[in-house]
Amino acid sequence: MYAGLDFGTSNCLIGVWKNNEPLLLPLEGQSTRLPSALYTSHQSVTIKKINQVELQTRIAAAKKRHNVELKTAKAEDRSIKVFSDAKLENYERGIMRREIEQRLKDQNNKPFLNSSVNEALYSDSEFAFGEAAILSHIEDSQSGYFVKSPKSFLGADISNNHIELFSEIITRMMAHIKNNAENSTQSEIENIVLGRPVNFHGTRGEVGNRQALNIIERSAIAAGFKNIEFQMEPMAAALDFERSLSEDLTVLVFDAGGGTTDCSMVKLGPSYIQSSDRTDSILGHSGDRIGGTDLDIKLALKNIMPHFGKDSLLENGLPIPGTLFRNAVTINDVNVQSEFLSPRTQREIISYLAQVKDKHKFQRFQKLQKERLILQLNRSAELAKINLSEQDSIKLPLDYIEKDFVIPVSRNDLRESIERELKAFVSLMKEVEVQAGTKPDLIYVTGGTAKSPVIEDWIRSHYGDIDIVIGDAFGSVVSGLTTWAHRIYR
Repeated sequence: MYAGLDFGTSNCLIGVWKNNEPLLLPLEGQSTRLPSALYTSHQSVTIKKINQVELQTRIAAAKKRHNVELKTAKAEDRSIKVFSDAKLENYERGIMRREIEQRLKDQNNKPFLNSSVNEALYSDSEFAFGEAAILSHIEDSQSGYFVKSPKSFLGADISNNHIELFSEIITRMMAHIKNNAENSTQSEIENIVLGRPVNFHGTRGEVGNRQALNIIERSAIAAGFKNIEFQMEPMAAALDFERSLSEDLTVLVFDAGGGTTDCSMVKLGPSYIQSSDRTDSILGHSGDRIGGTDLDIKLALKNIMPHFGKDSLLENGLPIPGTLFRNAVTINDVNVQSEFLSPRTQREIISYLAQVKDKHKFQRFQKLQKERLILQLNRSAELAKINLSEQDSIKLPLDYIEKDFVIPVSRNDLRESIERELKAFVSLMKEVEVQAGTKPDLIYVTGGTAKSPVIEDWIRSHYGDIDIVIGDAFGSVVSGLTTWAHRIYR
């Protein structure tokens, strides 16, 4: 069986082909959306001993990864050493056995984000995913390990140890999604089309993109998928929209997701819909590492952090360094998170608390760091952004910081906070127009971030003479990935 999987920064969705159209499967209760989050309690951690069956399973997975690496290396025309069958068998039985067994023995000695996170991932601990993971973390932020939006880290400059950590996290999440989908369909899903952004979040360009794709592909193999293909996320959204067209059009697809924003100029319609190779119908691609998470960060920094002491003055008349507050809200950078939660930052906060004039506000900031509430604060900012899609202004409760602590936030506050990002969105659209050498007949807007009226109004202010269609914010990409899976795997 085949499926399309949108492993997103904010949410994950999976679809299968049924009754000649994509069918999205429930992943959490009746919801087809599973928030991209994992939680495990460190209280139940016990390292399990590896048995021979598990060892052989991991060796088989290593062999698959090795074959993927050979395939990638050949595609890049690198000078590679191809193992003979005998040498590969020796490699499996020798090097891999020692590597796996040693890794399991040395879990506590590896410098991960937190060595205990790695310990928990390779243990018999219970795991929660999605909203259940978020609620577990909110209930008690210090009794377990919580990871949100792992996709946002994959293209970054991270160590090999962090690569291994995120590979294991994504494998766990994909295996959970696969298991739920197979329970719904009562069939094994072997073939998968995965979405990918034009550029992953990070600053390493194509190097970061290759790193991210490699992590995702390895994780998908380890989760049990046998055949894996990637499709650009804006192209996937276009494929879903194409099923509704009765005439050929040139469409600018604007896909604003949780971690990235991508644009494609694509020829769509009845003349192209049956083609299994859409290379010629793609006129241009553009993308940047800007998404909903970045908007949450900006809203938190500019509208929430002032209530935690940002811009407050010390007794010498100077403000507390702004870097401290930026680090507190930058939840999509693993190194920044580690630095903010470190003992060194804790000592720095204590020092500033002794000097700051408005101690009450900065005591809130101290609690934020000491009790590791940064992800909960980010969720509050995200909920504020979501609620501002329906209301002009809200009162944001932060009771986990302080009883009856409420911050007023307006849609105009959001607009002013994300002005740079709004300009970047239009720049991406203009860039893809230049690549294509033509203006679109229509603009198709999708992605969870694009639900905000602030973004829709901004686009309309620059493209008022072109029809704009607002698609399914969360389902367009996965429906398109499922459509593509039907084309190539049926």
